[in-house]
Amino acid sequence: MKKLLTATLCALTLLALAACQRPEDRVKAVAETFLHAYYTADYAAAAEHCTPRLAALVSLGTDAQSALPADLAEKMKEAVAQTSFSIVSVDVDEEASTARVVYLLTVPELDQPVEKALTLQLEGGTALVDRIE
Repeated sequence: MKKLLTATLCALTLLALAACQRPEDRVKAVAETFLHAYYTADYAAAAEHCTPRLAALVSLGTDAQSALPADLAEKMKEAVAQTSFSIVSVDVDEEASTARVVYLLTVPELDQPVEKALTLQLEGGTALVDRIE
């Protein structure tokens, strides 16, 4: 009985912690998942984290990829393997139900990282990427 009570309390505590997760943490997690998929050219996975409008555009990358000649596709694969990102800041505006994530993109051909941003729409505890800037 004591073990059951302890297990129940642990489960309830974990659920409470998950429910109390900061909006910034949820937004950052979605942004990281999206960016990883996008910059590894997994456009189908990236589209899953987008608003319908952006998902339609991101999904076009899958079609474009399959139309590339093999040698160009291999060069793109090599470039993608050397591309990385790091999130700099997450700004959540709960009144406007939006968030802005600023990140640095490191591309092999450039000497310095490029600052870029994502705008996410927040709704009912979820966050979806709406715009890439």
